[in-house]
Amino acid sequence: MSVKILKGSILVHRVFDVGGEILLAQAEKHLSEDSKSLRLKLATDTRKAIIIKDAPLKVELGETQLNLNGADFSVKVFARIWNYGVISITLELPVPEGIPWASLVKLAGGIEASEEIDKAAAAAKNGLKKKILPAVKSPAEWDAYEDYITYFIEKLDGVDNPRELLEKADVSSLILAESRESLSETSKDLITENVLQYSENDLAVIDWNSALLIEPDGQRDVADVIEFSLTHLLEFRYYDDLLNLKLDELYDTIDQKKEGVVNIFKNFYADIAEDSSTRYIEFSEFLGRIENSLKTVGDPYLATVFRSCSEQFRFDDWRKSISRKMETLADITQLLQGEVNSKRSHWLEIIIIVLIAVELVPMFRQFLTYLNSSALFKIFAKLN
Repeated sequence: MSVKILKGSILVHRVFDVGGEILLAQAEKHLSEDSKSLRLKLATDTRKAIIIKDAPLKVELGETQLNLNGADFSVKVFARIWNYGVISITLELPVPEGIPWASLVKLAGGIEASEEIDKAAAAAKNGLKKKILPAVKSPAEWDAYEDYITYFIEKLDGVDNPRELLEKADVSSLILAESRESLSETSKDLITENVLQYSENDLAVIDWNSALLIEPDGQRDVADVIEFSLTHLLEFRYYDDLLNLKLDELYDTIDQKKEGVVNIFKNFYADIAEDSSTRYIEFSEFLGRIENSLKTVGDPYLATVFRSCSEQFRFDDWRKSISRKMETLADITQLLQGEVNSKRSHWLEIIIIVLIAVELVPMFRQFLTYLNSSALFKIFAKLN
């Protein structure tokens, strides 16, 4: 018996960095007039909850139409606004009732290849950003963004429990949106080894590119934790790219120095040092936010989901890369700043010598005058 989806949805995420910080209370006021917004709260029941410090605003942005694989879909659009300058846009596509698993895999391939989704997400982000722009500190637009797909299934036909799905359906092909080729057993094992379960009735398969969630009760706590993790992945990538730019700027300056272009009277290295110190503080705060913003209260499962996302998104690798580049930036800046200070010290010594010489000139002239007057006096005395 083939597996069919009786009820479910596909959550297509696009996560953007739009500025240094977003004042959520101020943004909420700007949105309260024409949008329905609320704060994110994750809860599995009254006794178990997961709390996010500075919970983001969730904003409903209406619906749009998309054509995927020749079929029209009415797509719900909503966004979350995070205080650290991030807007995440989610397009929610309904899964056609009764669709076979193989057809769902083909639909996944259509979503991956669709340009309409990127355009719809960018348009939603731009419209929302325009509304909350007064609440955005240091507004900027980073070219890169994060994309992710969560397949959220509530009701299945053809399996008695979610675990059977791993045997009866090609879960790996769905996760990778691969409908044209048959995956090897090795590739499948890499995907399905990261399986999580809270109860016998649910299932979570989380990969770096997409996730499959089986949630019979419709709870979206796990999906929300995945989205929360995506925003942090975007910030890791942003800081890593920013440090690359700063290091390239320093290397260009070193090349200019070799060509004799650097102006020692302009303390460029000091500016770089100050900026790198500011970025180091920002990154330290960002790491602290990752460690402290997700507080678990009686729900270790959601904390496990977050740790799994951290592993799949390579948080540790990004953290090490950024830390290494921060140290490199600091070391190079310190060396170049020391060289500039050394050159300035030499110039100050020259200036001091010149000033002393200038002060000695009148004295030397007076001395010559004295010598001349003394010689004239002696000559005059001899003549007499």
